[in-house]
Amino acid sequence: MVALMGGTRVRSTFGEARSGPCFRLTPLWKVRPEWTMSGMSEDPTQRKTERPQAVRYQPLVIVLVAVCAGIVADRTWGVPVGVWSGVAGATWVGWATLWQRGSDRTAGLVLLASVAACGGLWHHVQWSLFIRDDLGCYARRERQPVCVEAIALSGPRRVPAPEFNPMRIIPAFDHTRVELEVTAIRDRARWRPAAGRVRLTVDGHLLGVRAGDRLRVFGQLAATRRARNPGDFDSAAHHRADRRLSRVGSEYPECIRVARRGNPLSPRRWIEDARTAGRTLLRRHLDERQAALAATVLLGAREDITDKRVQAFMETGTVHLLAISGLHVGIVAGALFLGLRLAFMPRRHAVVCVAVAAVLYALLADARPPAIRATILVLAFCASTYLGRPRPTFNSLAAAALVVLALNPADLFRTGVQLSFVCVAGLMWFAPHWSAMGSREDVIHRLLREQQTWASRIAWICWRAVRRLTLVGAVMWLLTLPLVMARFHVFTPAGVVLNTVLWLPVAFALVSGFGVLVFGWILPPLAAVFGGCCNGSLWLLESSVQWARELPGSHFWVPGPAEWWLLGFYGGVGLLAAFPAIRPPRRWCLAVLAGWIAVGFIPSVCRSHAGRLECTFLSVGHGCATLLELPSGQAMLYDAGCFASPEIGVRSVAASLWSRGITHLDAVVLSHADADHYNLLPELLERFSVGVVYVSPVMFEYESRAIVALREAIREADVPVREISAGDRLRGGEGCRMEVLHPPCRGVIGEDNANSIVLAIEHRGRRLLLPGDLEAPGLDDVLAEEPWDCDVLLAPHHGSRNSNPPGLAIWCRPEWVVISGSLHSYQPGTVETYRAAGAQVYVTGEVGAIRCVLDATGLRTEGLLQRGIEPRDAPDSPD
Repeated sequence: MVALMGGTRVRSTFGEARSGPCFRLTPLWKVRPEWTMSGMSEDPTQRKTERPQAVRYQPLVIVLVAVCAGIVADRTWGVPVGVWSGVAGATWVGWATLWQRGSDRTAGLVLLASVAACGGLWHHVQWSLFIRDDLGCYARRERQPVCVEAIALSGPRRVPAPEFNPMRIIPAFDHTRVELEVTAIRDRARWRPAAGRVRLTVDGHLLGVRAGDRLRVFGQLAATRRARNPGDFDSAAHHRADRRLSRVGSEYPECIRVARRGNPLSPRRWIEDARTAGRTLLRRHLDERQAALAATVLLGAREDITDKRVQAFMETGTVHLLAISGLHVGIVAGALFLGLRLAFMPRRHAVVCVAVAAVLYALLADARPPAIRATILVLAFCASTYLGRPRPTFNSLAAAALVVLALNPADLFRTGVQLSFVCVAGLMWFAPHWSAMGSREDVIHRLLREQQTWASRIAWICWRAVRRLTLVGAVMWLLTLPLVMARFHVFTPAGVVLNTVLWLPVAFALVSGFGVLVFGWILPPLAAVFGGCCNGSLWLLESSVQWARELPGSHFWVPGPAEWWLLGFYGGVGLLAAFPAIRPPRRWCLAVLAGWIAVGFIPSVCRSHAGRLECTFLSVGHGCATLLELPSGQAMLYDAGCFASPEIGVRSVAASLWSRGITHLDAVVLSHADADHYNLLPELLERFSVGVVYVSPVMFEYESRAIVALREAIREADVPVREISAGDRLRGGEGCRMEVLHPPCRGVIGEDNANSIVLAIEHRGRRLLLPGDLEAPGLDDVLAEEPWDCDVLLAPHHGSRNSNPPGLAIWCRPEWVVISGSLHSYQPGTVETYRAAGAQVYVTGEVGAIRCVLDATGLRTEGLLQRGIEPRDAPDSPD
């Protein structure tokens, strides 16, 4: 074991005094904590002017670093269990041998290597090892009927339908989620043993189910969704971290039957019943809208509020208020301690009650990692207060992190956990500096302030509190900003002010909300008073967030820094905080930070598409979104729509654009007036600047609520709209030719599909054809023209047979055909037709986003889930 020691003089293992660096390795059992602060004077007045230094004896911090190194190594390289076990065993033996020989420093290093191996082994067991009967082994990407028996790990949790959106094609309704532990799966007439965790989603409201009940479920089984576009959120990895490899969906609540009731004395059932009772009380004493927000803030029930409301908090940098974290646990614990002390309870008894309440609150809030971290720190604080020991340091924070990783090592890679620990570590490191700032007031100023009126003194106290809150908020904002930009792609200047202003309403909401939960059963009139206070506080909270969101400059959407940049930034900050001896002067720190920020912008600035055309067919299910990166450096989007939820689709498309460093779209081409080709554009206009929107001459002749909303969104974004028709050409750079083949200037008779914009692109002898949802009679007009051989064809109408695949295959003779659709939206006969014509066919629902690169070397294509589909040689040079 190792210890991190401070000072310029340290005591060696053998007791001699010598000068050396602030870091040394020594056996933990041979080291005593040095709780003194270096440089302190015996003079009380002088003590206040000295700059305090943090305690340097933090052995668990180094243990945590070793465990994290092992976890990262296993996630990166997937080291087998045998290798980890061998390394752990060998290093333990090596440590014992070296310790017996008295080589304490070398033994400490070997012991750290063993700790790292144990961390990697534990992560491998949790991340990579699943039993053969796991339900995920039966799951495929396509949904298939299944009947399973499972134990309910949670009660039914209702998810409200999203707010009305005219761009939504399929209406969305309330649904219910239940976490299950599978025990058996039916194979025809007999049951086979099965295992594994799965999330059940039921359309409508599922009633009569409680935690611990044994259920028989009839539904559709499918594997968890993998990321299908560059930069997209990997839902499969997220669920895999919780050891869920599959998902089950049922269309009706009647598909779930309770086979046997669970044990009424189960603690899991008690906790779930307490959550349900708490939500009932909140709905009884608060407005419906505020009750959902109260359940989120007090109980961690994020499923109670819609994504649109969460988005407002995210865009203002206050989304952490919706997650149970140190702020919530600290306010609740402090209010409880104050209340108990005012009730004349002894200090030590009050501390014990606070510790017990903190544990119960963490369990009530689903024991998520931020709540666990906050609870462990509260327990450490209570223990130090009870025993009269110094306050918790980084050792306590490292202990909390080790507990979180012991419960689930995959939490190391989750953004919420990272943000939580970064915030607390930053506050702990800055705490001595804040104390020094507050203690620099000399005796004269203190005496002068004591002579002031009580109103002046109260104003001074309030000003000092506001100043400290602002400083705390600014430090947290600066420390988390790079990670927030990388994960959520948003830069939130409004968060600096809001996190200071909203502290008071959040505290009132938490205290009064718990007053509702406590007194709702025993004293309803008092609970009604608390409910009114909570209702007003939450209204003020959300109104402030919504108001700040609408302010110009309150937030900006950005691509965010790369992973290597984040590693360098947080690694450098950690090293400077851990080793003060190597810390340069402040001006040099600022210069290094500015240089590192400049380095982060180099890849986006130096990215060039000169001589190269890149086309990416994004995977948006049944829909279309094709990104064109032109040789001129311009970016164009051909269609932007999907048949599924537009909120999910826009996040996927936006993440793909940001992954390419794109913040501005020079043009957007909307092929026709089907919503699954344009319903993502309104929200994309909020995240990206757009130069121009190209539409067909008959685009806005089809009146619908979605078309009206689209036109209004384009008008509000102040983006010009241009009509294009057959014969028009678009600029794409040197050697790139883009021509519109269809529709004619007055359109054709028929539905909107027949008037789809057909865009023909040619670069360095290679050709791409983008026909939208082209169908007859418009398709007949195109086929009547001179044949146009192409290398890559986007299959019209998502591979529908109504698009005349045989005739189109003969007319353009494609080598590759891309079908932009889900696994169920295309017809197998279409694939066979194109393959019979000699083309290779790929479906974005199967291989993910498909990227085509056209340059001097030829044409290269690859799918995100099927890397390197097949490269092609450069075209023959003309004679």
